[in-house]
Amino acid sequence: MKLALYTDDLLDVDASLVSVGVFSDEPDRGLTFADLNRRLDGMLEQACRDEDFSGRPGQSVIVNLPPGRELRRVAVFGLGERKAFDGEGARSYAGAAARWAGRVGASSMALGFVHAEEAEGSTLGLFQALAEGLHLGRYRYDELRTREVKASPLEAVHVAFSADDVHGLRGSDLRDALDRGGLIARGVMTARDLINAPANVLTPVELAERAKRMAKAHELSCKILTPRDMERQNMHLHLGVGQGSRNEPRLIHLAYEPAGKKNRPVLVLVGKGLTFDAGGLSIKTSEGMMEMKIDMGGAAAVMGAMHAIAALKPDVVVHGVIGAAENMPDGNAIRPGDVIKGKRGISVEILNTDAEGRLVLADTLAYAQDLGPDYLVDLATLTGACMVALGRQRSAAYYREGPMQALFEKAWAKSGELFWRLPLARELKDQLKSDVADIKNIGDRWGGSITAALFLEEFIDSELPWAHLDIAGPVFAAAENGHIPKGGTGFGVRTLVAMCDQLQTQS
Repeated sequence: MKLALYTDDLLDVDASLVSVGVFSDEPDRGLTFADLNRRLDGMLEQACRDEDFSGRPGQSVIVNLPPGRELRRVAVFGLGERKAFDGEGARSYAGAAARWAGRVGASSMALGFVHAEEAEGSTLGLFQALAEGLHLGRYRYDELRTREVKASPLEAVHVAFSADDVHGLRGSDLRDALDRGGLIARGVMTARDLINAPANVLTPVELAERAKRMAKAHELSCKILTPRDMERQNMHLHLGVGQGSRNEPRLIHLAYEPAGKKNRPVLVLVGKGLTFDAGGLSIKTSEGMMEMKIDMGGAAAVMGAMHAIAALKPDVVVHGVIGAAENMPDGNAIRPGDVIKGKRGISVEILNTDAEGRLVLADTLAYAQDLGPDYLVDLATLTGACMVALGRQRSAAYYREGPMQALFEKAWAKSGELFWRLPLARELKDQLKSDVADIKNIGDRWGGSITAALFLEEFIDSELPWAHLDIAGPVFAAAENGHIPKGGTGFGVRTLVAMCDQLQTQS
């Protein structure tokens, strides 16, 4: 899809659809709407009244125009209150507009630029967010369909604005923002494709093969550890999780290193890659297994971020490390009560084989720390307790005071992705005490997301800036909304890219 800048009359645009956004707290619905409505003899306002359209987020009205002009339709989208509008609002607006364009068969569209009042809604940031939303709103997972599927015909979008909208910014700056948004969106869509792929297609070995192909295409380095390689590094926790499956585990290590000067900050991203989680011998219910192909959502976010980072080329060294395995029950599977030592030499009593993601992460985080990170972030669909606490739209974030807090909070504010900080509550640490080993892999049911984070912290150097993101909720959506499709969302990619931006600014 080609994005272009447009500054002329919207009614003369070379497009079959014009989309405009309006705020719920502006009586005239904004200058763009008012001008179009006047020149269309009040058609837009009448349609809004007929549909009881007030400008709330998620509302939309499609107005079919009389024949005689190339422009066939005007779509009006609700944006809510202006003071609450930000980059995420822009993404949702653009995503909804792109989806509607596909539904009505529009091959080209003009999208009206919308201002934000908040500081994070900078003009260039909004142009980037609109581009992200436009690309993401067109996303569909059609990889495995054998029957012909009618794809969105939308091929060109004119982002329409006036000189007053951009405060003297150069056209090249605006085009760069649109291009950047497109590159980030491609990273998000990479993650979505991986999450949506079924487990019989995306095994740990296949995930590693896709990482190799991506690395070759985008000039990343890639190293794959087989079970024999992991055995040499004493990664028995990771191997233990995978030993109940005929699909072998893998450790995937992608790396981006810009050419030139040394002494750049080093960011290491770690993703949990359980391509399917049946629970092992602590087997899940059939209902509990229905979505377990998504248990590699953290790995998908890391791969999507590495895809975008390779294209954006920040002045930061970035490693993406993924622990990939399949957790299945058979005669070779680990048992409740087993004790296993991992790469760090810490013995773990396994009381529940369905708390397996933290075992894979323990060894993957140990490997990641050998890379000498200045900052370490792991992402995992780790606990249902996180969703009980925060719902399905927000991720839990755990991090220590200091450099990581400042870095991560700025990054998530910029990305528009929803996080909520939960405490590394030391008073719950006693739940992980074992009678026969250094630590056990579960606590009791209360504070389950917190004790999972405390378990991981046992494997992290005490002074290392580290964050753990439990993304179990927002990694998968039950219904489409704005730029978010039904299915895999690619959650986390934008925040990881924004962390690189912050590190580049700091260095």
